[in-house]
Amino acid sequence: MVNLSTFYDLNVYNTEGKFLGQITEVVLNIKKGRISFFKTKALSQETKSGGIADILRNSIRLEQDDGDTKELMTMGTMDIPYEVVSAVGDIILVDQNKLIQYQNDLKVKEDKNQQVKRPISATRK
Repeated sequence: MVNLSTFYDLNVYNTEGKFLGQITEVVLNIKKGRISFFKTKALSQETKSGGIADILRNSIRLEQDDGDTKELMTMGTMDIPYEVVSAVGDIILVDQNKLIQYQNDLKVKEDKNQQVKRPISATRK
């Protein structure tokens, strides 16, 4: 058995070695008794957590005199289904090919939903 809290703030990488973000939330499927999704906060490589120095730097925002501040904003969130996870340990490793396939399938579903929701304008004369 694994505590869900061990997943929080783990760094997520794909099989090509690209940093994808950090785990912010674990979504469970109660009926099946397993993890459905990891919600990941997409961060740039420079803002990922690396220890106490990063915690202090990210919790206190200091501006330099020349106005050149480092961007600390996140780029968004991403849902990662547990089926595309290859390994979990000190990091979470995601199969890049399966993730791309999942994202493509999701986009196709969204496109179909948008087509269904469009009002049909029929003109009769």
